[in-house]
Amino acid sequence: MGKLVSIYIPTKNRETLLRRAVHSVLGQTHTDVELIVVSDGATDGTCDYVRSLQGRHNVQLIHNDTSVGACAARNQAIAVAHGEFITGLDDDDLFLPHRLATFVAHWERRTAAGERFSCLFDRRIFDHGPSVNLGNTDPVVTMERIVRDNAIGNQVFTTPALLRGAGGFDAAMPAWQDWEMWVRLVAHGGPAHNIGANSYVMDISHEFERITLKSGDKIVQAARLFYAKHGNGQGALPGLLHSLGAYPQITLTLGDLLVMAGDPATRGYAFTQLRRRKFKPTMAGTLT
Repeated sequence: MGKLVSIYIPTKNRETLLRRAVHSVLGQTHTDVELIVVSDGATDGTCDYVRSLQGRHNVQLIHNDTSVGACAARNQAIAVAHGEFITGLDDDDLFLPHRLATFVAHWERRTAAGERFSCLFDRRIFDHGPSVNLGNTDPVVTMERIVRDNAIGNQVFTTPALLRGAGGFDAAMPAWQDWEMWVRLVAHGGPAHNIGANSYVMDISHEFERITLKSGDKIVQAARLFYAKHGNGQGALPGLLHSLGAYPQITLTLGDLLVMAGDPATRGYAFTQLRRRKFKPTMAGTLT
């Protein structure tokens, strides 16, 4: 047996997808795992399925009769985790078999070398069905980087103590909960390192609604909360606008794009958007 790794999965009425996610955890080459499934108001066969695993595997079930939301559900799991390490999995995604073993090896090697860091992360494989592509390619994510863009993704590998010490997930955030959590985690424990193993598959091809789909109003509200908590004085505004612009339900204004054009990291995106759009003539243009 190796180092115990806790994995939390919040879920609600998606038993078919959950079974695939759980299978990917129980099929890890690193077998010393504690799986914590939080049934957040599920009324399908989720609880019966998880209970059927408990005699054969190290699986905990937390059931909420009334849904408390993904952030609070994650915090419930983090509070009871026994592992030396901890990581999360969305119920519509899956781990490749080497994921946990690779994380544990990287963590032990870096700590033996005396490095200070808060967490590890990996490139995500986006599965569109007919095609795949990779995301999150930065080798190291510092505080300066994470306040401008979620360069880490939706999951990290860390310790329960570090997650708890950073305050856990903020249930008041209507979106961007993972990004906001990573900002506090990096501030609390140091930079995040990318192991570059391509071990997390984000499935965006299925017929269910993805957990991460939000209304435009909720995304804008999240951006305002994020900026109030972390953006002021840290140069985060251009990056936040860039992140907002990635959502098809949100249209950036000319003023937003001009703010982005003044920042080297977002200037290219801003100029591309400016070239593609047709704006009404300015008043100065009508007078000449």
